Amino acid sequence: MALMKLALRNLLRNKRRTVITFVALVAGVGAMVAIKGFMIGQRRQILENQMKGTLGALQVHKKGYVENVLGSPLTLDFADTPELRARLAAVPGITAVSPRIEFGAQVSTPDKKPMPDDGSELPEADRGATSFLMMTAFDPALEKSVTPKRWDWIAWGRGEMLQRVELEQVVLNEDFAKGVDVPLWKSGTELPPIEQRLAILAPDRDASLNGVNVVMVGTLASATPNDRRIGVITLGAAQSLLRMEGRITEYGLGVVDGADFDQLRDTVQATLGDEFEVHTWEQRIPFVKDIVNTQDFVFGIVSSIFLFVVLLGVVNAMLMSVLERVREIGTMLAVGMRRRQIVTLFISEGVVLGLIGGTLGALLGFAWVAWAESEGLSIPSPGANVPSLLRPHVDVSFLVRAVFQATAGAALASLWPAWRASRLRPVEALAHT
Repeated sequence: MALMKLALRNLLRNKRRTVITFVALVAGVGAMVAIKGFMIGQRRQILENQMKGTLGALQVHKKGYVENVLGSPLTLDFADTPELRARLAAVPGITAVSPRIEFGAQVSTPDKKPMPDDGSELPEADRGATSFLMMTAFDPALEKSVTPKRWDWIAWGRGEMLQRVELEQVVLNEDFAKGVDVPLWKSGTELPPIEQRLAILAPDRDASLNGVNVVMVGTLASATPNDRRIGVITLGAAQSLLRMEGRITEYGLGVVDGADFDQLRDTVQATLGDEFEVHTWEQRIPFVKDIVNTQDFVFGIVSSIFLFVVLLGVVNAMLMSVLERVREIGTMLAVGMRRRQIVTLFISEGVVLGLIGGTLGALLGFAWVAWAESEGLSIPSPGANVPSLLRPHVDVSFLVRAVFQATAGAALASLWPAWRASRLRPVEALAHT
């Protein structure tokens, strides 16, 4: 303790140099905390967009479905029964169950002009167009409990999507919808005639092509860069189109906040048996894990650079302190102070500098993160156009690690100047001018 007090007193000798080094430590540690908080906030944003806006926390499929998912295998379907839903809902931690069908389809727009009365062909410029897209069918009332953010991304033309088989409705990605060039069905307006509606064409389980006329009731904003060719349709309309009455290709499951996804997945799998397979949202989109690993790697490099630059300042400050105190060091050695005590003294000065600077930097960084988490930063995901608030966050454990790294780094940075000070010969040091 006596050495720590002496170390603090020595740091106050040259206040300007100490302040400059101290500010560098505060800025470096504060920046590390802020960057880490931003990264965690971005991860949360990705998680919410994918888990609460697209997939749901867990998905249940027929065994073998995911291996063949690129082919949208409608033959790997199963019966949607109240008993099966009840078994899933009874699993502790499961809050909602939503039946879905994923399938590839074509959307055909109506001709821009009626066919000529003389029987001639309609000019190509006036004909309707056909485009391919991936469709997701669900029960709106049930799906809203599994992916609530999806509803924040839909611009509705006529209220919310209605669950009525007799009125087939579709919501298309807003960028895709611009190319389709069909107006939304708005509240208070009459339904367009059949010939002016969109046509959804899709092969059923037996590869027979079927079609249904639909009304576009909304457009869906993009949450990720690669989801332009998508649309959603009511489950009843899709089952009628695909000749799959009472059957689905997956269940989306909602879970309680803070749940262990892997543990819940294993529990649901044990409940259903080998006939089904259960996946977490991370397993369905593994690129998110790659993004997280890349972020961790980049953060490691950036934090190392910050720490290295800051510690260079500590090394410089301690070397200058040694050069200024050569005669003093010689005097301490001459009166019997051991060389290891000299080393300990200078390392203690580095520890005090790192501990105070690291603590203040961590607190300032945490204050910014706490403010940003409370207010939210309007930063949409790259390539996305959905309104999204990024909320940075850091754990107390990271703050402790940041302070420890700053303190340990400053101690290590002081080691070489301390060793040089301990190697001085008392006679030569006392004669130093």
